[in-house]
Amino acid sequence: MKRKILIAFVGLLVILFLVSSCIPFPKAKNYRAWVVGQTDTNGIAILYFSDDSGETWTRQAMDILPEGKSLEDVFSVDQNTVWACGSGGLLLKTTNGGSDWETVEVSEVAADSFFSFLSIFEDRIWVSGDEGLVIFSDDYGGSWTVCDLPEMASEYIIQGIHAITEDVIYAVGNKSTPRAGIVLRSEDGGQSWEEIELPNNYNDNGWIGVKATDEDHIVIHGGQGHYVVTANGGKQWVTGGPLFAKDLNSLVMLDSSTYWAACDFDTIILTKNSGISWEEQPPAGTSNSFLLGIDALNKNNALVVGSSAGYPQFGKILRTKDGGKNWEVVLSAEECPVTLTHVSIAEKSM
Repeated sequence: MKRKILIAFVGLLVILFLVSSCIPFPKAKNYRAWVVGQTDTNGIAILYFSDDSGETWTRQAMDILPEGKSLEDVFSVDQNTVWACGSGGLLLKTTNGGSDWETVEVSEVAADSFFSFLSIFEDRIWVSGDEGLVIFSDDYGGSWTVCDLPEMASEYIIQGIHAITEDVIYAVGNKSTPRAGIVLRSEDGGQSWEEIELPNNYNDNGWIGVKATDEDHIVIHGGQGHYVVTANGGKQWVTGGPLFAKDLNSLVMLDSSTYWAACDFDTIILTKNSGISWEEQPPAGTSNSFLLGIDALNKNNALVVGSSAGYPQFGKILRTKDGGKNWEVVLSAEECPVTLTHVSIAEKSM
């Protein structure tokens, strides 16, 4: 009996010790998120914001967004500084988490261009778009420089760009006619560019995006389940896929070997070995949609956005809190009758 009493007493002390916070428990990380999309019935682009890790969503920038211009990409530098870009030379930024947005003037270099993607390294902002367009700014959008890409690049929409360092930048694109894909690299901060020839004629495939964790580890992804990976800065490229006939629309690298991809027809896939093998995760919500954007806070928490594969139009936002074992709908097709294109997550500081 005394032994049982002693065990119970020790157990009580342990509980009191833990509750008193003498041993700190790791706190769950919270995040802000932004989602962009096409125009609503009033012609105003969608810019959704969540301040509670994707639980609820509200619209931002409705007072300054011009009619008839969509938003295609969004990039959060941190929980306060966010950029977004879209059609008709539309470029926005906020420095206070979206309480106030302002339009950024680019008319001198790209008045009516279709902006498809953003990348930011330190103080340099990169924007890519149609007709082989790549521009950058070193003064937070005060002035812009147009990059001189190889002549054939003008035939492509540069749908993905990633500034790995101040000097090393990759840009990828696609077009509807052969040769469908192009991969470009600059190693001098955008002053000059070279076209990358991929093995197995892989530039016959259109490329949608490029991501990297460092100068060595780079992934390019695109049409009909095709992707290529390098682990030595492009000295050798390993071709992957085709996994299926679905496009790999968006990809986020969690580290040099682990990445998620969002694909056509509600397909979410994960690799933990640099694309050697993939596991398909259970999606959520309606199945007749394209998943166009994905971003992750860490290996447990991620968001995916998508759009209908046909008519009628709708958008949706999916969330996981357990590494993709389960995905839940946090904004449904019934709540969003507009295509959603991309998402960006920023950790909230406590």
